[in-house]
Amino acid sequence: MDKLKIIFLLLLSFSFFKGQEINSKEYTDIKNKYFTNAVYLENYLPKSIDKTGSTDYTNFVQNALDQNSKLIFPNYPILVSDKGISLKSNQNILFQSNSKLVLKSSNKAAYKIISLVNVSNVNIYFLNIEGDKYSHLSSVGEWGNGVSIKSSSNIMLYKPMISKCWGDGIYIGQETSVPQNITVNGGLINDNRRNGISVISGIDITLKNITISNTKGHNPQSGIDIEPNNAKNRLNNIVLNNITTKNNAVHGIIISTGNLNGSTQPISITINNHRDYNSAIALGLGVTRNNLTYIQPLNGKITISNSNYTLPGKAFIRNYKGKKSNISLSFQNMNFKRSNVAGTSAKVSSWSLPLDQFLSDFKRNVDSDVK
Repeated sequence: MDKLKIIFLLLLSFSFFKGQEINSKEYTDIKNKYFTNAVYLENYLPKSIDKTGSTDYTNFVQNALDQNSKLIFPNYPILVSDKGISLKSNQNILFQSNSKLVLKSSNKAAYKIISLVNVSNVNIYFLNIEGDKYSHLSSVGEWGNGVSIKSSSNIMLYKPMISKCWGDGIYIGQETSVPQNITVNGGLINDNRRNGISVISGIDITLKNITISNTKGHNPQSGIDIEPNNAKNRLNNIVLNNITTKNNAVHGIIISTGNLNGSTQPISITINNHRDYNSAIALGLGVTRNNLTYIQPLNGKITISNSNYTLPGKAFIRNYKGKKSNISLSFQNMNFKRSNVAGTSAKVSSWSLPLDQFLSDFKRNVDSDVK
């Protein structure tokens, strides 16, 4: 790696992480607007509280959550076990500048540090979570998640910071009903082992203004992975806007819809203003699976606009071979840069695979790269 590229990536890292600090005015405005008469969680902790994040307070935290609809976390780290904590409907949660939930090292293949299952109307501001990626007590599994949102509605995470989880930073999926109206706005999802954010099923899912970086350790190893489990899942109005992905081991964003085999529901996915820096593949497309026989062709639309991809490890865009589908793909204003910080950028039409040829390859579902 040349010196200019190293300097470029270091500057990117500095600007991303610096931008995640809580703005004091914004914090005060949110507190005054939404947290009047809120309860401080510290009131539920032992009087001789350990403020170093070394003592397990899971049961104390859960007790406070069970009894209050507006809760402010203490301004120091709290250790929780892999039992995790569960939120209920109609809750507002506020983290202060030094608030953090730290996971006690686990040997479980799966855990959920925060669980939202079959709940509605929950808002969490400035959530801060640190998992056990580097202190995990076994090598099995890939499902240790920071936040697990399943079959819930009207959920908002505002500027979360989620790092070092054994699996995904955020998991949005389905147990019974399809999750609806889930928003993640802002924040940093960094150094998680499996995916930064997994979108398994949902209607009206909005991810915006987020930086997702350094995802590495267990496939898919992607910043955002849109990947249903089965035909009962839905991908309706999935919107990714102003997403920055950086240095993810496989993909910045991957759309892998093949497990919808049997579904008659059209998919609709929109990605606008996606910036990727130095992930192996900025954007992956695997809309069907080559090893499946489809009951009927999948249908729907994927629209990608205003993308800026810089210094990919392998390819700007990767299309994975699969069975024929009726999913349409639209690209608008795609800008790629494959030289160092002093280099020049260009439109996709000047690269090794022109855009019209790539769209043709997508329709035929053959392996194809824009490099």
